[in-house]
Amino acid sequence: MSVAENPQSAGVAPGRSENLALVLQELITAVVRLRSGRQQVTDADVFRRQVMQAIQVGDRTAREKGYPGEDIRLAIFAVVAFLDETILNLRQPVFQEWVRKPLQEEIFGRHVAGETYFENLDGILARRETETAADLLEVYQICLLLGYLGKYSITGKGELRSLIVQIQDKIQRIRKSKADLSPSWRPPAGAAAAPPDPWAKRFMIAFVASLVLAIGLFSIYTFSLGSGVTSARDLAGQARQ
Repeated sequence: MSVAENPQSAGVAPGRSENLALVLQELITAVVRLRSGRQQVTDADVFRRQVMQAIQVGDRTAREKGYPGEDIRLAIFAVVAFLDETILNLRQPVFQEWVRKPLQEEIFGRHVAGETYFENLDGILARRETETAADLLEVYQICLLLGYLGKYSITGKGELRSLIVQIQDKIQRIRKSKADLSPSWRPPAGAAAAPPDPWAKRFMIAFVASLVLAIGLFSIYTFSLGSGVTSARDLAGQARQ
């Protein structure tokens, strides 16, 4: 079944050990590696087929875990928008055809993800507070924290930062968790602390929770909790070193 369809689901299976971010980890990791220069693509057609296969696997796995079809579609849309924007910004000749026909157009039949991403996000934020809504918000939050801008690449980042805080607040209300990372996840002694980011402090708790759940996605990063404030841009910078 196509990820662009909107099937109905009877509900979400209780007791999931993985969330949507982990289900989509292969896709998100591919985007992160592209952005950091660690993923070298020599054949865009082959890469596109691999991405489509990963989408199909993620779609199937999410359905098996009981996620509604519409939520799966929204989550995949977020990651595809992030991937398309990353490829557009790379300006590499190998992706010339991709830029002419982004993946969002092939899958979802649209070419305005920069707007639609935030329309979808507004709809999710307006939902009642459920665990499934929190899982979906995490996917959108991770993409934003890792650098997705969409329409805000033109209008500025002040409003975007406020939106990220709003996402974090809702996730935190749903999860009702103030837990920090387990000591086993902390960096080794002597690891350099990242410089503080004044706007990241308010939503760092939720970001850390997302990283715990999706730790496999970000194994290429070295991050510090010494100050309790580590931004996604700092992480991306470390990944390029």
